[in-house]
This record gives sequence, C-alpha cells and structure tokens, in this order.
Amino acid sequence: MTRKCIAAIFVVACVVVAGCKKDSEIESITAELHSFSQELIKKVQSAPNPLIGVDEAQKLMDSRKADLQAKMQSLKGVRGYQVSKETQQKMTDTLTKDAMNVAGLQMKYLSVSMKDPVFKGKLDKLIRDYTEIFKI
Repeated sequence: MTRKCIAAIFVVACVVVAGCKKDSEIESITAELHSFSQELIKKVQSAPNPLIGVDEAQKLMDSRKADLQAKMQSLKGVRGYQVSKETQQKMTDTLTKDAMNVAGLQMKYLSVSMKDPVFKGKLDKLIRDYTEIFKI
C-alpha cells in the first residue's frame, strides 16, 4: 500500500514538473516570436523608403520562417494540463497583439499601397508569410 502511495505521489510530481517545463518552453517560443514580430515591423517602419523596408523585412522573414514554423509546430503537442493558465493567457495576448501590429502595416501604408501596386503586392506577401507561421 505504501509503495502504491509513493508511486502515485511520484507520478503527480512528474506531471507537475513536466508542466513547469512546458511553461518555460512556451514562454521562450512566445518571446522569440514577439521579438521577431517587433524586428519585422521595425525594418519596414525605419527604412527611408517603405518599399526598401518591406524588402528588408521579407529577407528577414525568408531567413527565419521555417525555424519559427517548426517551433510553432512543437506547441501543437502541448496539452492544457501541461501549461499554466497564466502562460496560456500571456501567449495568447502576446501573439494576438503581435499579429495585429504586423497586419496594421497595411493600414499604416494604405496610401502608399494605393499608389504603388508593387509595394502592395510585397507588403501583402510579407503579411501572408507572417500569418503562415501560425498555421499548425
């Protein structure tokens, strides 16, 4: 009986420890995606010409997209009981805000897009590539 009790406590402890490990993994991936999103936006907004900025942001996207997609894919196997509610909420809030900020580039550069179809096509591709990162 004592062995069964000890075994049950051990199993519960392992589940708790595994949950903590998933929290740190998710926090790490969320931070990396957040940093990438900010860098992408900065490349577009800080360029002297928006077209040059979009080209630079696309280069960044092309260099990191596969890696970021793989990291998002790794989250697919994480179950709710392996992650704290706080971590889930933080991830959802951060990724939603980042996606809105990247998509906001279309509104910010609407007048440029209307005047320059090449710019519009490149910006649309950048945002489409960004959203593909999250398709798991």
